[in-house]
Amino acid sequence: MDMPTPDTPPEAYLPRSAYTTARVAADPKINGLEQPLDAKHQELKLALRERDDLLELLQKKSALFDVADTHCDDDITGFELHLLGAVRKNRDNPKYRRYFATGVRDVTTAEPRQEEPEVVSDMLTAMAEDKNDPEIGSVVTQWQPKLSASRGNVVATDADLTATEKALAYLEEKKIPALLASWREEYKKLEGALTTAYPNDPKRVARCFKPFRKKRKPAKDATSNT
Repeated sequence: MDMPTPDTPPEAYLPRSAYTTARVAADPKINGLEQPLDAKHQELKLALRERDDLLELLQKKSALFDVADTHCDDDITGFELHLLGAVRKNRDNPKYRRYFATGVRDVTTAEPRQEEPEVVSDMLTAMAEDKNDPEIGSVVTQWQPKLSASRGNVVATDADLTATEKALAYLEEKKIPALLASWREEYKKLEGALTTAYPNDPKRVARCFKPFRKKRKPAKDATSNT
């Protein structure tokens, strides 16, 4: 009997067990022996559907995070322009450099899931300290709640995205491999049970199992046409 190799994808298991369980169930002499494998078939099918659903959900949550990050970048840019006007477009002004030491682009292009929220958090702390500043106080007072809200949305959507990533990782790294291992065990056990049922008919047993790999055609003898 052909067994899956370590690099056989999980999707290749289900067609084989679907065929085998149906064929065994249709034979009155061995009907019922397929049930343990069928149980593993159903468990694996559900896990793969769950994986596909999580992959789709991951894309949707990634999109929501990207929107939140874009809105936060918009608020950072808006604050920077307003701040720059307050310091008379002097980027060397210490009050401007307190927020944008290396320019606004270095903030908006920072790694979005951890680095940028940390930078914005520091900016919000500075804003709280500068709210009474006679030169920039009105600017930071206007932008602090906007930036706090947009940063909060980034943090929330990132947490939601992370939860989905963790669920998917557990499924792919722990649950599915365990199900594949138990599937292989039941597949092999079923072959043994069928061999016991048909000890003198190995071909009948073999026909209950579809191969995982196509048989290669023998190489054509180059001398056969001479």
